[in-house]
Amino acid sequence: MASLDTSALNEAARQLKVLLVEDSALIRRHLVALIEDTDGVTVSGEVETEADAINALRQGRFDAAVVDLQLREGSGFGVLQHLKIHHPDLLAIVLTNSNTPAMRARSLALGAHHFLDKSCEFERVAALLESLR
Repeated sequence: MASLDTSALNEAARQLKVLLVEDSALIRRHLVALIEDTDGVTVSGEVETEADAINALRQGRFDAAVVDLQLREGSGFGVLQHLKIHHPDLLAIVLTNSNTPAMRARSLALGAHHFLDKSCEFERVAALLESLR
């Protein structure tokens, strides 16, 4: 009878699970590479629309979400609103090119924990996720 590798199972169970809400395949690829290089963190879902994000959040368990504001359909604001109501303890990181004071204020009012500019703060996503561990 083969023995189970319980240490590998325990490690997988301890991984922080991240949902990516981003409509650009190129940006998602870069985020996946960045996040997967962070110890103890894994991308458990990738979606392009507000509706798909809400569906994923209803069906899965995530510890954090990285959310773009401009999506293929819907917006990141709808995702943030859903998170605020249904998953207030989930770390919400907005990563956007729409870096205006109004966008920042609205995102934070909807419960975003962090608001990052894609053009100059992309790499901070990994540090924020690692600090959650």
